[in-house]
This record gives sequence, C-alpha cells and structure tokens, in this order.
Amino acid sequence: MRSNSFLCLLFGLTASLPVAAQFCASPEKPQLGQVVSFTYTPPSTSSLKDSIIEGRYIRYGSPAVMHISRSTAIKLVRQGNDYVGQLPPAQKDVTGTVLLVKNAQSPQKVDLYPVLMYDATGQVVPNAIGGQASIFTRTHFLYDVGSRPDPNQVVGLYERELRQHPDLRPLYWSDYLAAVIKQRKPGYGPKVKASIEAYLASRTPPTAAEIAAGAQLYESMGDFPKARALRERQKTADPAGSLAQKDRSMSIRNETDWNRKKTAYQAFLKEFPNSIHLPALTVMMTDGYFKNNDLKGLLAFLDQPQAIQTDPLMLNSMANLLAEERRSLPEAQQLAQRGINVLKAQPKPQDFKGNWEIEKQSRHRLLMATYARTLAQQGKNDEAYVAYQEAMNPDFVEDSDPMTNERYFLCALRTNHAADTRPYIEEAIQVERATTALKNALRNWYAKQPGQNEAKADAYLADLEADIRADQRDELSKRLINEPAPAFSMTDLKGRTISSSALRGKVVVLDFWATWCGPCVASFPAMQQAQSKFQNDPNVRFLFVNTREGGPLQRVHTFMEKNPYPFVVPLDDQQRVSRAYKVQGIPTKVVIDTNGRVRYRHVGYSGDPESTVNELALVVEMLKEGK
Repeated sequence: MRSNSFLCLLFGLTASLPVAAQFCASPEKPQLGQVVSFTYTPPSTSSLKDSIIEGRYIRYGSPAVMHISRSTAIKLVRQGNDYVGQLPPAQKDVTGTVLLVKNAQSPQKVDLYPVLMYDATGQVVPNAIGGQASIFTRTHFLYDVGSRPDPNQVVGLYERELRQHPDLRPLYWSDYLAAVIKQRKPGYGPKVKASIEAYLASRTPPTAAEIAAGAQLYESMGDFPKARALRERQKTADPAGSLAQKDRSMSIRNETDWNRKKTAYQAFLKEFPNSIHLPALTVMMTDGYFKNNDLKGLLAFLDQPQAIQTDPLMLNSMANLLAEERRSLPEAQQLAQRGINVLKAQPKPQDFKGNWEIEKQSRHRLLMATYARTLAQQGKNDEAYVAYQEAMNPDFVEDSDPMTNERYFLCALRTNHAADTRPYIEEAIQVERATTALKNALRNWYAKQPGQNEAKADAYLADLEADIRADQRDELSKRLINEPAPAFSMTDLKGRTISSSALRGKVVVLDFWATWCGPCVASFPAMQQAQSKFQNDPNVRFLFVNTREGGPLQRVHTFMEKNPYPFVVPLDDQQRVSRAYKVQGIPTKVVIDTNGRVRYRHVGYSGDPESTVNELALVVEMLKEGK
C-alpha cells in the first residue's frame, strides 16, 4: 500500500552532495494532512557514536504565502546507524517541505531533502518545485546555518516548475530572472532584458507590481535609465501607489512655504490615510508648527487622530524648551499633556529593541516631570506636586535627574510636603544626584525644624555627603600629581604685580584662559562659584591668567567690563607662564599647594558646572589639609 511505501534518495537536494548519505520517506507521495516518517543515514558511520545530528524543516507554498515558511526544529531519534523522525501533517497552502540535516561536528556540511506534496491522482501539486526555489531566494533558511544556495540549482527548479505549469509564470517570472542574473552565465544580460520586455509586453496591461519588479531587475544589472523609465511608468499605472506616495511626501518635505506645506500635508492625509510615509510627515509637521511658533496651530494639530503618529519625546522637548525660556507656559503645559496622551495610546515602535513596557514607564515619568515643571511655573503648586509624585521613581534614585530632583523638592517646600519628600532627597544626595541648590534648600529647611540650628544643619548635610565625598577624595587622590611649580611674576589688569613668591604658603588656583575661547568663558560661572566657596579664606587664591590672547590688551579689559566677574586677571601676553606650566590647551586649571608644588592639572571644560565646582573645591580642601 502507498502508505507503507518508501522513497529513498542517495543524496537528495544537498548543499554538500554526500554521495553515501541516504534519506527515505514514507509515504512515497504524501498528501496534505498526512504524517511523513523518514529515515536518515549519515554519509559515514565510522564516528557516528560521537556525532550530534541536528534537523530542521521549513514548509513552503506559492510565493504569495511566504508567511508559512518558518524554520522549525525537528526531533531526530537514533536507531543504530540511522536517525528517524516524523514531519507533522502539512496543512492548507503547503506544497512541500525542505528538511535540513547537519552534523554539529561539521557545521559547514548541510544535507537538504525535499518532501513534495501530491494530489489524489498521484501528481506533484503546482508550486511544489518552484516553491523550493522560493525558500532559497526569499528566506534566510540556508544562510542561518552557514550555507548558501547553488544558483544553478535554483534556476533549474524554476525552469522545471514553469515547464510543468506555464500558467504560473506571473508568480515566478521576476524571481526566475533574478536567479538567472545571480547565475551569471555568459550572455545573461541581453537574455534577461529581452525576457523583461517580452513579459511586460505580454501583459495587457502589466500591473504596477510587475512594472516595479522589472525596474528592480534592471537596477540589479546596472541599467538605471531603463529602471527609471519603468519607475515612471509604474507611477502612471498606479497613481496612488507607493512610488507616487513617496514622490508626494518628498514634495511636502521640500516645500519651503509653511502655508503651502500645511495644505499639501492635509491633502496627503486625506488621500493616503494609511501611507507608510504618513508617520514621518506627521513628525515633520509637528516640528514645523513649533519652529514657526504657531503653538495654537500645533495644539489643534495634535488634537487630530493622526497625532498618535508623532513622537511624545519631541513634544516633551518642546514643552521643556518653553519652560526653560519661561514663555507660553499654558501651551507648554498642554504640549506635555498631549505627549502623555500620545504615549498612552502609542504601540511599541517597530524599531524598538527591549522591554517596551519598562521603556514606556520611563518615558511617562519624563513627560510627567515636564508637565509638573510647567504647572509649578504657573503657580499651580498643588497640582505640580501631585504630578511630581507620579514622575519620581524611588526605586531608581541613582538614575534620576538632579535638576528634576531640585524642582521636586522646591515644589514640596512650597506645598508643605518637604518632610514627605525628605527620604527621597536624602538618597539623591547620597548617590550624587543632587544639585548644590537642592543641597542648600534641604540644609536651610532642616535648620528651621524644631530643635535644629545652622550648625546642626551643616553637620546633617555633611553626614549625608560623607560616603560620596570619601569616594571622591579617594578617586581624586589617585589623580593628584606632584611637580615643582615654576616661579612667575605677572601684571594684572589693574597694574598690580602678582608673583608666586608673594603667594608662598597658600593654595593657588590658576585658570588659563582667553576671551576668544568659548569653553573658557563657559566655565567662568562655575569658577566664580568655586572661588566664592573660599572668598573668606586668606590661604586660598584664584588667578585667572589671560594667555594666548593674540590680540590687543584692550580686548581683555572690554571683556571684563562687560562681564564683571570678581576675578584677578594676570596677563601672560608672552605665554611664558603657560609654557612653564605645560599648558597644552585652554582652559587649563592648575592648582599649587602650600609647598609650591603643582598637584592638579585639568584641561578643558565638561560643561557640567556642578562637577567642576565640586572637584575643584575638593582639591583645594585636600591640599589645605596637606594631602
């Protein structure tokens, strides 16, 4: 009986052609719904006992049902020198299965065996041969196991299918010609081009998809003029198709007149509500409304259904910028609220990798923090405090934003919730996620509590910072240097002589700078804070040495008049001092200890005033202690 008959192949459809391998399947001509049993005999039995044989299979059908082609592991059971297994029954749309067998000890060798489906008359069903080729050309089945298809074999499969079922040419014509191109036999170019033209001419008329396939074939051969001609023909054949939509979307992007851009976008939205180009256009329009300062129009735009396609983090940035500039605060509040609403309804982005629910919570907290900030700036402190409560994450204080923590506590002070927020703020200080302003606000609040005073508040804050400052001191001590400090004598802007001999016994901070140096000037507010920490200490001096100015002295005078920092500015117009102190670039901070030794040198400015002040102050304190 047929159900007990076996089909045995000596080498089947194999990538490695192991002539001694054998594959037997039963029934010989399986139909849909039948279990297929098989026996696989490896090509050599000499080391069989040490081998690990692995198997996978993949179903296939016509090119229209490639979704059924998923690689699946199959269980192989050893019986003597053979391995046996079963393919589960094939269901609707399946025209065949390809079984892959490999030895884990020789992963580069792969054996492939086709199991074709038959109809009730015992004939191979349509797409049983061509479908195999689709597996090799449209999936990563072979590549995933470190192999690759044989172009000659693929072309042969397509040709066999088309000989047996010429009516299936519309399904396979472009895949077949693409395989011929990869085969690269002599004279393939003219043959393929003639076939493209003949096929398209035979269609009355060709579909837009067929024209697109022809254009892609021309492109793969480098014939771009013919490819472009077909692309234009494709637009005519399908004026609402993907190419037409792409052109329309590009024209909207390139439109420079804002009113015309808005009109063109609305027309595109009405005509192509499901276009793949719409999300990117919506994000562009959101940005456009903001850049054109049309906040009322932006909020109305975000009330439309397509707003779900915009970026909530973009809305957060817009609201934050308005809050930073303290303008249009009601609109900033509404932008943050719209961002929250969009995020709630937004599905996981296709390009996002990771846990979307966790990421979504993180983005929600970010938006809530901005929302709370805009409320507080409008004096809606009670609402702001509730929003801040939702924004803060007590489980991950070490990842929090120091400025948000500062705003949170200041809002808590205004709403009489300081005691409630105290544990969070204490932890923020202990994990170095607190600004100087936040520390001072907590200290001042603590000093006013029953039984406390200024001295106890200082001790309280010092205790909170003890561990982190100890770690900072240990880390910083490893970076301290010990070099002789060259003697210097310079004249400052007021005509006074500043000499190293007069500063002996003091800790001296030298900040080398120039008026044209952006990072130098950007660091001045932080340097002013650092200097103010020691303004009442006669044993600490800050000198802001102007060097490498390269221009008239009046430029330095003018700069200091426009920016009245309380700095002593010695002039190193010949760069003698900067060279002596090994200044490679500016700004450079150098700290000299009480014994006249250079102990610290830092080039550049990080842009973080908080860390700059803290590190410099810590260096000065350590050197005062004789470290």
